[in-house]
Amino acid sequence: MQKPEISNGRDTMTHMPFLTYDREGNRVLLFCQADDLQRWKMYVSMNDGEPLRIETGFSNEMIECSPAAWQDDTGWHLTFIAGGAMENPLYHLYRMDGESFEKLSRPVAIRPTRTGFIYLDRLVVGAIQDVVYVHDPEGDHTIELPGAYIYRVSYRADQTDTLIITGQWIGEEEVFSIEYDLATGEQRLIECDGVPAYKPTIYGNEILYAERTGGHFEERWIRKAERQHLQQCRIAFRRPTDDMAMHRNRTKRCRCVDPQNAERDSTRPSCLECVEKHLGAAMVILSEIYDGYSYRLQFIGHLNEAEEESQQWPLLHEMIRESRKAYQRGGVVPDWESLAKEVQNVH
Repeated sequence: MQKPEISNGRDTMTHMPFLTYDREGNRVLLFCQADDLQRWKMYVSMNDGEPLRIETGFSNEMIECSPAAWQDDTGWHLTFIAGGAMENPLYHLYRMDGESFEKLSRPVAIRPTRTGFIYLDRLVVGAIQDVVYVHDPEGDHTIELPGAYIYRVSYRADQTDTLIITGQWIGEEEVFSIEYDLATGEQRLIECDGVPAYKPTIYGNEILYAERTGGHFEERWIRKAERQHLQQCRIAFRRPTDDMAMHRNRTKRCRCVDPQNAERDSTRPSCLECVEKHLGAAMVILSEIYDGYSYRLQFIGHLNEAEEESQQWPLLHEMIRESRKAYQRGGVVPDWESLAKEVQNVH
């Protein structure tokens, strides 16, 4: 078996690599390593030397992940995601700055999110599902991957206009990662050693990725790809953020709706694609609620949106409505299988 890229203990999981170089040409690898209780903490290795723990000052219960950093005349600028502690369960994008990784400022919370980064004046964050938001001085826009959970959004340190997005298609087991060039819109699927790369980092011709080694989803080691394949694809699309508000046109009808049914008289025009989107989002948020996050209102809100979007199909509409009410009244989990079958019947 190929050895882990980080070899400081065979029983220690490593994850979420970010590869860059400093101004003197030294190789800099940021990554996460699991502690004794399987909580991720951030480390940095310079020129493949002994990894150094990046001290954040957070409690031991906090999960720290998805590091990325760049260097300029003032020093290093590190961004990462952290959260999950009892006293602070909500995940945020944080930033730390300093002349070296040993002398960083205290973390500053930028905004709530489960994935994202800052590079210079660019802020990028991913929603739980479907959408990556890019905030640039030249104008804000979104990168959309309809029907996908978003697991990580990072970038190439050697090509900073290139995003690296990892996700998983809803209802499928296999993950995927793509490069997305913000300047050209070019996209490439990333495959390492014959499998889709999971949360990879790329610098030049080198790719590191997290290889699954156990039964749990995040039981992983960082590996260096011996074989790599980047294939042109077209699974994401981009549009200005303002266009999100135009998803429904001036008639207030959804652009996803079948044109043959566009004139149906309902309180709100129905869209099956939007129904599926909101039900999928509700499933994801429910899992977050089980993990202790206070997303009850968001969960109910997505069920309500699915209910509103389904008025054209009375049986599906009533099933979603009753699911929402049952959860609000008694915490009853929706029968996802029955809902999925009825959506398929409508299809």
